[in-house]
Amino acid sequence: MSALLVSVRNAEEAVAAFSAGADVIDVKEPSRGSLGMADVACRREVRAALPDQAIVSVALGEWNDVREMSEPSAFFGVSYRKVGLAGLGAHQSPFREFDRFRSRFIDTTPWIFVIYVDWERALAPHPDQVVAAVLKSSRTVCAGVLIDTWEKSRPSPIEGDLPVWSARIQRVRESGRFAALAGRLDERSIERLGRSARPDLFAVRGAACEAGDRLGAIDPARVAKLVAAARSCEPIGPPLFPKTAAPAYGRS
Repeated sequence: MSALLVSVRNAEEAVAAFSAGADVIDVKEPSRGSLGMADVACRREVRAALPDQAIVSVALGEWNDVREMSEPSAFFGVSYRKVGLAGLGAHQSPFREFDRFRSRFIDTTPWIFVIYVDWERALAPHPDQVVAAVLKSSRTVCAGVLIDTWEKSRPSPIEGDLPVWSARIQRVRESGRFAALAGRLDERSIERLGRSARPDLFAVRGAACEAGDRLGAIDPARVAKLVAAARSCEPIGPPLFPKTAAPAYGRS
């Protein structure tokens, strides 16, 4: 079965999504962009509102926005963190730049590398560059990838080139890392892509909100339907995504 990640903007939404069956609670602020970073206080409130076994991830925004962070916050109770790669493609050695950024974080919380489908618009590295960097990295550094759209007003064009994207997903999975898929997904697209691309995890925001508005509040009934759609899908090969948080992650 594939898992479902729901992005939330506060503790109330986190409890609603988790209670409706979401496998991963992702903390972000959607008004700040595709991977808008929520305030540290919000992250801590979400973590405190959920049981210990809940898997929590956090969005840190775009690399270009957060690379100057002088005091990266600790990530107690967080299982994964992700940062967008918009702007990184302009560098001759993009992942050398990313490694310099990553080295500023002294904790060991794994990263999720973001692959933008509309990478040219985002000035991000080519998808195959990101996959190559993932395969070269340690699994303790990079736990998986998120395939997403940078510009949220556009539907994901992944279905127009499914064989290529399915092959990328399979390469990532064969390395022992999970593959997540986002980009204006709904029940039907999850069921459809679950039969073809077969990711480990589907990530949603808008489809889980009232009236399908990503800036609206989380609707538990919508979350429950999306959970059912994700669980009807079956990735190829062994499951690579844990169902509960690893006990090594503590709380602040």
